[in-house]
Amino acid sequence: MTPRPEEPPPPEFEVPIRLAREGLRDEAVVWIEHACRERKDEATGDAAAGALVRVARLGEDVGDWASAERAIDTAIELRPAYPDLHFQRGRILIAVGRRAEARKALEAALALHPGFVAARVERALLDAREGLIGEALEALRVLGRECRVEEPRAFERGLASLEEADWSEAGAHLSRALKLSDPALEERLERFRGLIERGEAAAAAALIRETLAVHPAYPDLYYLLGTAELRQGHPDDAMASLARALELHPDFHAARVQFARVLQALGETPRALGVLGQVLEAEPGHAEAVELRERWSSPRTSRARRGITARKAS
Repeated sequence: MTPRPEEPPPPEFEVPIRLAREGLRDEAVVWIEHACRERKDEATGDAAAGALVRVARLGEDVGDWASAERAIDTAIELRPAYPDLHFQRGRILIAVGRRAEARKALEAALALHPGFVAARVERALLDAREGLIGEALEALRVLGRECRVEEPRAFERGLASLEEADWSEAGAHLSRALKLSDPALEERLERFRGLIERGEAAAAAALIRETLAVHPAYPDLYYLLGTAELRQGHPDDAMASLARALELHPDFHAARVQFARVLQALGETPRALGVLGQVLEAEPGHAEAVELRERWSSPRTSRARRGITARKAS
């Protein structure tokens, strides 16, 4: 949840973004700096800051924290009053273990925008990492009273994970509870969707596995991994991934429906129907679950399934 909307880079900065995607992130920063010196108008400065944010996120994607920091520092030089830039700098510094500097960056973001929910959550998690768990919990409870909590159960699980010193899982639950967005993660999910649409399930699964190394407690990622694994024809792997998604988020109806699809693909239609029944008990109007139950319960489906079983037995 950033104070400014996320926008794609304008055409004049497509070249440095392409350089950054090819691994030439420092060169991309130099290119953008040069463009700003050439054109000193307000619009170019805003566009350059946005392009530098993209370069920084591309660096984060591959663990190139030095180039990510350089890009975001350059963006802050251009636009020091944008709180989301200070917030992103804080997250980069946390990733490399420079907590004191990270705290200053988060405080800068909050000085500019006191209601910046994501920065308040990140600061509380930083407090907890430094042993101030009581203070972190109190700060988050205050936040929960002041802001709309979309998923109260996830919020409570986040607080419980924090008490158990599981920072990654706490952050994942709190992000889901408060509907906090992560633009870097959103970019990866967009790439995943593109790969799936092009039928490149193996590449999509590989992308999600890489992302899980950074976000190991995000149930949505296990759901997407299970989806890609099922597309690859690996139902056992898909079942394990979806089970992990449901372990992290028991009310994740989309993951439960996908779990039912895996069971049906394995020829376990009665079990699949039972799983759909669980979804419909919690959410009677769940359209996909209703449609699948009707399809799998039809006499034609039952006969086809019996025929497959008979052929396997012979």
